[in-house]
Amino acid sequence: MRDYLLDIVKHTLPLSAFNQLRVDCNDDSTSISATETEKQLVLQAKTHAPIPDFAGTFGLPNLSLLNTLLNIPEYDESASIEMVTKQSNDTVIPFNIHFKNAAGDFKNDFRLMSQKVIENVEPTLSMTANFPVEFVPSMNSITRLKYQVSAHPDEKVVQFDVNNGEVRASVGDISSHSGNFVFQSGVDSSARYSFAAPSGFVLGALNMAGDKKIRMGDLGIMITVDSGLVSYDYIIPMVTK
Repeated sequence: MRDYLLDIVKHTLPLSAFNQLRVDCNDDSTSISATETEKQLVLQAKTHAPIPDFAGTFGLPNLSLLNTLLNIPEYDESASIEMVTKQSNDTVIPFNIHFKNAAGDFKNDFRLMSQKVIENVEPTLSMTANFPVEFVPSMNSITRLKYQVSAHPDEKVVQFDVNNGEVRASVGDISSHSGNFVFQSGVDSSARYSFAAPSGFVLGALNMAGDKKIRMGDLGIMITVDSGLVSYDYIIPMVTK
C-alpha cells in the first residue's frame, strides 16, 4: 500500500489543485478522481492492479498531511501501513489508514472521508470529450515550453493551435511581448483546433514522472502520465484567454 500511496501523492500534491481525492475500488483496479475548484483541471486515474487492502468508495483528504506521514523515516518499508474498517448499518466501510513503525511504538491514524461525504464533494464525472489528436511529447518540446512560459511570467495560459499537421504553442500577447514554437509535428493534417489552457497545470502534468502522452480535441488537452503503477489522465479544459 505504501508504494501506491506515495505514487498517488507524488502525482497530485505538486499541482496544488485538489482538496481531496475520490477513490473507487473494484476487483480489477482502483480508480482515483478529483476536480480542481474552478474546474480547470480534472483528474481521472486508474491503477494497473487493485491496491491491496483498498475496498469500496472513500475519500483521501489533506494530501499534505498524508505526504508528511509517508515520508517520516519511522514509516519505511519495514513499517505497517494498513486500512482500518468499521461496521456501519451492516456494511463494512473504510475508516482510516493506520501507520505503525517496525517496533510498534510510533503510530499515526490518517482519517478517511466516508463514501457519503466524498460523493457530495467529488461526484462521479463522465468525461466524453473527443481527443482525436494524439502524440508522445519529446523532452525537447517540454523543455522549450518551459522556456517560453518562464520568458512570459505574467501570462497564465498557453495557446495551442493545431493546423497543417503541426501543433504550435504560443505564450504572451501578440500585441506586445510573445513567443511561439512548433510543439509537435507530424499530427493529423486534417485536424483543426485552437484553444488556451492554464500553463501551470499543463507544465505541472508534464513535470510528473512517467511515460507521457498528449491528446487534444474539442474540449482542450488531456495529458496521460503512466507511472508504472497508475495511469493518470490530467484533463485540462480550454479557458478564455
